Amino acid sequence: MIYATYSEVFFFYFLLWLLLILLLWRREEARVRRNGWRISRSQLFHCDNCHNSFVNRDRNASICRCPRCNAICIRRRDHGV
Repeated sequence: MIYATYSEVFFFYFLLWLLLILLLWRREEARVRRNGWRISRSQLFHCDNCHNSFVNRDRNASICRCPRCNAICIRRRDHGV
């Protein structure tokens, strides 16, 4: 049988919780970094039908479907800029 004092048991319990928190924190940081969005003006669309503004992942697309009403949305270019 393994003999341990209360302080040793408490220390190992505390260490396990600390490692679990560290593991979850690292996992969340990796998830945020992997799924991070880099939004630019060329990805912003505005639906004329339902007035929903949304971001498209494809940078080169000038036409896409609205996620709310499924209408076709066209990205309009700024003439002055």
